[in-house]
Amino acid sequence: MGRVQSAVAKANKRLTIQLAAALLAGSTLLSSGLGLYRDRLLNGLYYDSYPTGADAYTVAFIIPDFMFFILVSGALSVTFIPVFNQRLAGGNKKSAWELSTSMLNFMALTTLVASVLIIIFADPLVHYVVGPGLDESGRSLAIIMMRVIAVNPFLFAIATVITSMQQAIGRFTFYALAPTIYNVGIIIGAVFFTNGITIFGFQVFEGGIMGVALGVVLGSILNLIVSSVGLLGLGFDYRFKIYWKNKGFRKVLSLLPARSLDQGADYFNSIVETNLASRMAAGTVRAYQQASTLHTVPINLIGVAISTAAFPRMAERLSQGRPDLFKKELQTILRIIIWLALPAAIITFFTRGYLANFIKLVVIH
Repeated sequence: MGRVQSAVAKANKRLTIQLAAALLAGSTLLSSGLGLYRDRLLNGLYYDSYPTGADAYTVAFIIPDFMFFILVSGALSVTFIPVFNQRLAGGNKKSAWELSTSMLNFMALTTLVASVLIIIFADPLVHYVVGPGLDESGRSLAIIMMRVIAVNPFLFAIATVITSMQQAIGRFTFYALAPTIYNVGIIIGAVFFTNGITIFGFQVFEGGIMGVALGVVLGSILNLIVSSVGLLGLGFDYRFKIYWKNKGFRKVLSLLPARSLDQGADYFNSIVETNLASRMAAGTVRAYQQASTLHTVPINLIGVAISTAAFPRMAERLSQGRPDLFKKELQTILRIIIWLALPAAIITFFTRGYLANFIKLVVIH
């Protein structure tokens, strides 16, 4: 066990902003590539032969993703990391670990309730909110898959708190690896689970597009496992307890609502647009989702990667009382993002047709 911890600690050592940004950009590129390949597989299997199923699969993600974004996602990292860094910078590790374990348990409980509610109310959520235009078979399939994928907010909430702790102290190796593993799980579902699952000669699952939903759950579990490995060697003192009296924890809770509303407002557009797309021809929901995915690739590759790498250091500058260094580093980061984003946007614009053709081509017969 000692050797494993030593190896993990060596792999997950603190990185400079430049190295962290390069690592995150590289992992984002790999994850995006796997995501395009994943979409190519799914479209090859279902887009032409079963567009209703492809739409149902896409619709099934909307509410679980919305709950994750509004409760956790960017809201947690933006509010948690500065407060966590303040505790560490002040030498108060005990308070920092109490804050971390409180957030982990609080988010786990909150998203567990959300996941259960999604399972219970999947029928009206699909029927009236995200997929009113689907036909009866499409709605039934979307409801079943939504109940399977409903576990995602719970698993991702735990993983996000764990990776936010690593991000806060400048350790990005497992933070960068986890999303890639998530896509691998979905690919496994598309390649293997769609043909059915047989154990000791007994078929326990018949296959079909539901196999991809099982792959999503597998990817979420693998994502959590990889994220958790990154905790080895950090000295995290976990307790099955919420420290309600911890000032840092209460401060994070006070900051969460505003950021969550901002995240929710952004994602609310997707709910409305999916609702409208479901009323159109079969396959429209899937096509819309694919276009949205493609347009976010440059954003994630450049803007998100660099800002994620820089955010902990900039929060640390403020906690040190050095706004001068904060402003200097912010200006440098903005210049880098602009100079990288402009050519990336131009390249993406002129190659959009090739990318769309890549994920649309039928590859499995």
